Amino acid sequence: MSDDSKGGRPPFKPSASQRRKVSIAAGAGMSHEEIALGLAISRNTLEKYFEHELSVGAYQRKLETLDALHKAAKKGNVAAIKAYNAMTPRAAAPPLDQPDKAAKLGKKEQQQADATTAQVGTEWEDILPRPSSSLQ
Repeated sequence: MSDDSKGGRPPFKPSASQRRKVSIAAGAGMSHEEIALGLAISRNTLEKYFEHELSVGAYQRKLETLDALHKAAKKGNVAAIKAYNAMTPRAAAPPLDQPDKAAKLGKKEQQQADATTAQVGTEWEDILPRPSSSLQ
């Protein structure tokens, strides 16, 4: 027995067919556990050797499917039209312009504003004069 040989199981080598199956399954939304069970490998092996197929490959397959669905819908396939229109876009509408917030007061200005309205909401509110509208 030479020093080069190792005992135990040979290292896992994914095939092109397995890579294709993983990207298709991941693109269809199968969990890592389900894909691993389908390939008769452990989840750790799946995640170690098929990282690209589980991420980028899955999205590539999804886009291929959507492209085919869109082409079928454009040709008048009613089922494809319904399926495509049933999808909800994830892109959000642009946010509405927010009105400008009042300029933030400096420390002294904020203390002055707080002092002029200190009686509001207390038993002193009816006794002390109301602040003038120019300070609010």
